[in-house]
Amino acid sequence: MNEKIDLIKGAVQSANTTTPDNTNLPNTGKFIGEALENDEKINCLMSTTKPEITILVGFVGYGKTSFIASCYHRLLSEGKIGEYTFYDSDTLTGFERRVYLRRISLQYDDITPHTKRTIRGEPHLLTFRLSHPKYGDKVVVISDHSGEDYDDYRNKKANLDKDTLLKNADRILFFVDCEKLVNDGRLGMQNQYSQLIQNMHEMSSFKNGVKIQFLFNKVDLTEGNEEKYQQEKERFLNSINAVLQLPVEKNMEVISNQVDSKTIEVLLLDIVENTRKAHPEETDFSKLDWVKSILK
Repeated sequence: MNEKIDLIKGAVQSANTTTPDNTNLPNTGKFIGEALENDEKINCLMSTTKPEITILVGFVGYGKTSFIASCYHRLLSEGKIGEYTFYDSDTLTGFERRVYLRRISLQYDDITPHTKRTIRGEPHLLTFRLSHPKYGDKVVVISDHSGEDYDDYRNKKANLDKDTLLKNADRILFFVDCEKLVNDGRLGMQNQYSQLIQNMHEMSSFKNGVKIQFLFNKVDLTEGNEEKYQQEKERFLNSINAVLQLPVEKNMEVISNQVDSKTIEVLLLDIVENTRKAHPEETDFSKLDWVKSILK
C-alpha cells in the first residue's frame, strides 16, 4: 500500500505494485497501460460480470478529468472504497497522465494544483478493478472524453451513433460549471447542453434505466454569490429538464480537484455499487465480446 501512496506523490517510478490487502485476490496483476482509445477495446477486459459503465459528460474546462483524477487518488491512497478493495487497473498510465500536473504542484508551493485536461482524440476509457468479500470481482469503466468531443457531438449529431459506450451507459454524469452560473455564463452553457441532449435523444443515446445525474462543479467559486448561484442553478435545471425529459438522480455539488472530498467519495462508492449482472454460463471470458454479447 505504501508503494501506491508513493506513486501518487511521485516517489516511485515503477508501475509494478502488489495487491493491497489480500494476495489471494483473483486476477491480481500490475497497474499498467494507457487509457483505451476506442469502445471496442472494452472487449479486451476480462471479467466474470458486465463492466459498470459511467460516462462523464461536459465541455472544455468543466472538471471531468479532475474528477476522475480525484477518484483515482482516493482509491490509490486508501486501497479500498466501502467494502470493495481496489487491487488493479488496466489503465494506470492513463490515470498517471491525468494527475501529473497535480503531483508537480505538490512539490512546488507556488503552483496552483490542477489536472492535465483531456484533449481531443486522447484515449478516454479508464478502468478500476475491485473485489468484494461477498460479491467477488468487479470492473468499473469510466469514459472521460474531451470537452471538444462533446462539442463535436453537439455540432454533428451523427457522430453520436459511433459512441457505443454512451448508448450502453449504466450512469451518465453531466458536469455543470458553477463559475459560469455566477458570471453570466448560464445561458451559453444551457444552450450547449440543450443542443447536445436533443442530439442524444435523436440518436438514441439514452438506454432504458440509465442513471442520470448533474454534478455542479467548482461550487467553491460561488462564495459571495450564493443567492445568484441558487437562482441560476434553478433556471438551468428547469430549462435542461424540459429538454431531457428523463428521470434524474439527486443532483450533487462537488469540487472536482479536492482529493479528500466526502462528496466525491460518496459518489464513487455509489458508482462502484451500481447494479451488477453476472453471466455464470460463460466460461471463457478471455474471448467474450462485451460490446456484441453483453452491451446491446
